[in-house]
Amino acid sequence: MDIRQRLLAAFDLEHKDHLAAIRNALRDAEATGDAPDLVDIHRRAHSLKGAARAVDLPEVEAISHRLEAAFIAVQKGEIPLDPASVGVVRRSLDAIEDLVAWSLQGGDPVETAGVLADLDALAAGRSGGSVPAPSPAAARAAVRRPPAQRDRAADADSAALVRIAAQGLERLSETASALLPEVEAQAGLGEQLRTMRREWRALDRAWRHLRVQIGRGVRADAGAGADALPSALDGRGALPALMAFERRFRALGGALDSAHRSHDRLLWSMRRWGGGLQQDMRRLRMLPAENQLSGLGRMVRDISRAEGKEVEVDVRGLEVEADRTVLQRLKDPILHIARNAISHGIETPAERLALGKRPAARVTIAASVEGARLRLRIEDDGRGLDRAAILRKAAERGLIDAADLSTGAEMPQERLTEFLFHPGFSTAAQTTELAGRGMGLAIARREVERLQGNLTIADRADGGTAVTIEVPLSLLSQRLVFVLVQDQTLAIPSADVVRLRTASAQSLFSGTGTPMTRIGDEEIPVTSLAALLGMEAPVVPSAERGLSLVVVRAGDRRLALAVDRFVATRETVVTAAEETGLDSGRYLGTVLMDDGGPALVLNIPGLMPLPGSTLPAPARPAEEATPARAHILVVDDSITTRTLEKSILEAHGYRVTLCVDGREALERLSEGMEVGLIISDVEMPRMDGFALLQAVKADKRLEEIPVILVTSRASDEDRERGLRLGADAYIVKTRFDQNELLAGIRRLL
Repeated sequence: MDIRQRLLAAFDLEHKDHLAAIRNALRDAEATGDAPDLVDIHRRAHSLKGAARAVDLPEVEAISHRLEAAFIAVQKGEIPLDPASVGVVRRSLDAIEDLVAWSLQGGDPVETAGVLADLDALAAGRSGGSVPAPSPAAARAAVRRPPAQRDRAADADSAALVRIAAQGLERLSETASALLPEVEAQAGLGEQLRTMRREWRALDRAWRHLRVQIGRGVRADAGAGADALPSALDGRGALPALMAFERRFRALGGALDSAHRSHDRLLWSMRRWGGGLQQDMRRLRMLPAENQLSGLGRMVRDISRAEGKEVEVDVRGLEVEADRTVLQRLKDPILHIARNAISHGIETPAERLALGKRPAARVTIAASVEGARLRLRIEDDGRGLDRAAILRKAAERGLIDAADLSTGAEMPQERLTEFLFHPGFSTAAQTTELAGRGMGLAIARREVERLQGNLTIADRADGGTAVTIEVPLSLLSQRLVFVLVQDQTLAIPSADVVRLRTASAQSLFSGTGTPMTRIGDEEIPVTSLAALLGMEAPVVPSAERGLSLVVVRAGDRRLALAVDRFVATRETVVTAAEETGLDSGRYLGTVLMDDGGPALVLNIPGLMPLPGSTLPAPARPAEEATPARAHILVVDDSITTRTLEKSILEAHGYRVTLCVDGREALERLSEGMEVGLIISDVEMPRMDGFALLQAVKADKRLEEIPVILVTSRASDEDRERGLRLGADAYIVKTRFDQNELLAGIRRLL
């Protein structure tokens, strides 16, 4: 990096500090009616001019020079600091910010003629004088050198940087992340070795006891040592065999000890170096948010100008770091949200003045890190959510009954805002280039969910709207809390977990009909995770056993989930929900367990009931009758597929039995097992799905059982064959959609 590049990097930080200080001073003056510190503002404009000259940014120098002259005139009383003057100053500050971004990152050139003309008109029209001539460098403002030309020499001479393809970095990152479950699998192997050592010690004790028994049953040689085997056995040839057995037995014990010591050493080394590699890869991918989001201010201003609105953009917290891929994929959702705010929420300058607001609206984009999550909050001080318009549109589209319009004022805001995410839902009176199609928020939420995050909308206390996006800092791996619920292992992102605790059922108290627990000074509602997922709530535990509670959070809300027990906490890679056909509203995705089967990762914000909803009880009385549940037989030779299907079905209240192939399924059915429906793969060993289907439909006792084939065989011939043999539904795995499967099950049952 040459000296100019270093100067530009320093100027990037310096100019942001100056711009933020001037903007804050003007904003505070508007809010309080007090005069701003004009001496400090003038000093900062002067510093900007000098710094811009030092890094050869003549356009920035020219604007700063005119700003400095304007503030001098204000100090002398020649120019009033009225809303019109402040508007010119704000546009000048925006232009400086855009010019610096263009200089560092490239993009479309920034038009400055209008800003310079406004500043000249301000000075000439108000003070009757002329603006002092800028320096020769500023006079050459029209001559630009693209950033690519400026940086070419620096790139050629820099030996400290290495350029690599993004695709290669992604593959390397995936490889590093894949090491994590392998290391944990090695830890499981260590436990197996410990079990083998315990078994060997038990055998050793049994062998010593056996030797004593042999010694008592046969007269020992008087000259033999206490530990020797009786020589009377020697005549029968048993002594050499027993001595050989003991030698091999002792050698096995030594080998086990050696293998266990070697495994522990290798596991320690794998954890150290594998963990180090994963952390290094994570750091390599982590970038300041500014690297990808620094141009948001300019983009939002461009959108607002196209809409004929005046917007002041305040971007904060971009020094926080997150995964490069996460930041790249967040840019479009943020722009969709900004377009929506400008089109629907922000008024025109005339409308704002009529409402007693300042003409320039304010959009704030704030980034922060909370635990292992990146939080982005996009706020505006516009008109806020139009509850009546949203309800009318929801009624038009059949999302609510027309009769509900009269009680719409009582509808919880979380339910109201859910309508905004329906594709095609828009309250705009007419469709424009930027808004009216009703797709922006739906696209934004879908992309955020693909990042295993969540997006929420709420009214601001001071008027306007606030949109909050929360996503993992990195998609390489996440720390998860594993819990057991009705023999299912489920995972919860640790970022959503406040704490784990055990409480007796008697310690819960009722709060407006909902069981509550007290943690510190906070009263938190309690519900059963099983019941929340559509499963059967557990039986009330005995007083001495207690409830295992996972206290989770979504935004400002807290909820205690009762589970069967806590299993473990570990860091692992999450496969996104969209890759496995899961409902992203309930699940973030899956992780592989040590046995090769998947565990579902819960989406806590998506599972959180709406405020005012009736929560399922954390447990049910022991004497309460268990409701009958439909019994489904799942047949698949893939442990991953059948475990995933079992998890989905049980989460929706079905009872599930698993079989590894058609022959085992047919044997279970022949033994008298009663099922309401069969879900079968096609390609399986011993007996495939077509043969199983044919056998079921040929049996008078079984022919009425509906059969759904779920297979990767997508050809028309295979589909026709399955339907011809009597399949009630045929679902192709390559486009497997759990909602399609569940809809088919509900139809057939």
